[in-house]
Amino acid sequence: METLDTRGLTALRAVAEAGSVAAAAASLGWSQPTVNHHLGNLERALGATLIARGPRGSQPTVVGGLVVSRAIEILGLCERLGEEVAMWRETQAVPVRIGAVPTVGARVIPRLHRQLQERPRWRTGEAPVARGGKEAATRSAEGPAAALDVTMDEHAKLVARLEAGDLDLALLVSTDIDKTWIPVTLNAEPLYSEQLYLCVPKSVGPIALDAQGLPDLTALVSQTWAFSIDPGDAIDEVVRSFCVAAGFEPRVGMRMDDYAAIIRMIAADLAVAMIPESSLPTDPHIEVIPMPLSACRRDVLLVSRARSVATNARTGRHDAIAAAHAAAIAEVVADVRTVTAQWR
Repeated sequence: METLDTRGLTALRAVAEAGSVAAAAASLGWSQPTVNHHLGNLERALGATLIARGPRGSQPTVVGGLVVSRAIEILGLCERLGEEVAMWRETQAVPVRIGAVPTVGARVIPRLHRQLQERPRWRTGEAPVARGGKEAATRSAEGPAAALDVTMDEHAKLVARLEAGDLDLALLVSTDIDKTWIPVTLNAEPLYSEQLYLCVPKSVGPIALDAQGLPDLTALVSQTWAFSIDPGDAIDEVVRSFCVAAGFEPRVGMRMDDYAAIIRMIAADLAVAMIPESSLPTDPHIEVIPMPLSACRRDVLLVSRARSVATNARTGRHDAIAAAHAAAIAEVVADVRTVTAQWR
């Protein structure tokens, strides 16, 4: 097979995202003949038709869909490679990229940062030390300098970035009814579980509980629910499942990921919501009803890509930077376990 040109992968990804060659050309800043040229080269190299063209645009064929998935990962790794080489060239540091859903990140990342900062090679804001200095010797003993790169986003986007190689780790959430969203290509480690609480305005009045401690949600049929911006949010799926079991579909009146803002909406009689323990309100205008852990909870997971190999299997040559990166990831994983142990 011919050596693949990444420009063909770039063109295919752009067509898949934009829906046509013309739109792809516009998004890339290329001419349409240039896009077609690189697509043609890619199809010849792979020996397959990758794009189905029609009057309403262009879409990947079945095999084209496979190539698009691989192209996203390959191009993501290429982009990351350039950034990592630049960081190594400028600071002799290896980055560890971790993502988190905002509510978990706000709780875990500051503690993780403080834990890492106890080691010299993770300390930020220090000027490079001359070779042979005391600090240089300390860093040499620990390994190359390391840096934590944090992204807060919706869990679906974080999963996609993990699959594309753009993240090493992510702090994500799942629930008892939500077990299948993590791709088999990723590893998931449970860290801790949070109890969920139904939060309603005091004006709604007392809500009866059944023998299992579950609230009677039929009292909330006419209420407006606050849901996450992310359409696949784990807690929202819990709410929906309980409401449907009670005989109604929850009426979603607002979408936001800021629990402080949601709590203000509840206190103002504008919404009801399910809130995790870590964001629980203390406002006297809000009734807080614990959901039984046996019925539902929010599990916080550490999700990761497969570890890279630091030794070339063919030549036996040790890859120092890959080894340093793997060691830095292992440090972050160990510290995430340490800082979350208090909530288990």
